[in-house]
Amino acid sequence: MSVSPAETTTAETSEVDSSTAVSPNEATADSRILTDFAWVLGTSLIFGTLLAGPAWWLAGEAGLMGLAGSAVLCLIPGCLAVLLRRVIADSGTLFLAANGLRLAFVLPGALVGRLFVDGEGLKEFFVWLILFYLFTLAVETALAYRRDVSSGRP
Repeated sequence: MSVSPAETTTAETSEVDSSTAVSPNEATADSRILTDFAWVLGTSLIFGTLLAGPAWWLAGEAGLMGLAGSAVLCLIPGCLAVLLRRVIADSGTLFLAANGLRLAFVLPGALVGRLFVDGEGLKEFFVWLILFYLFTLAVETALAYRRDVSSGRP
């Protein structure tokens, strides 16, 4: 019995499609991770925008530079921590990994800031760094809590 080229192509295509198909659970988890990523990014940008006025009013250009530097130092690990959920399923391990990642960014950044920023600018940098650190931590915790409650975990 001979097989026509059209039948062979159809059979090969269905094998490829079945091996690359994404299950509905994976698609839902991926969309939830991207939604959480957008929440962390969006809320942090809004928070930074709201703090720009007080930063300028309190310290002028030095306040805005400190605010921008602290936003970058806290936003990058915050977004990466959300993306880690795709790799790490256990909540405890994810919590430790996210905090380790956050500290791996913030502590060296604070040390570099201490070396290169002098006088009043350093004070503003650390004030905004603490505020952004706590804010991104609170947003990530709220998202993780919402995820655990929706999945039925205590």
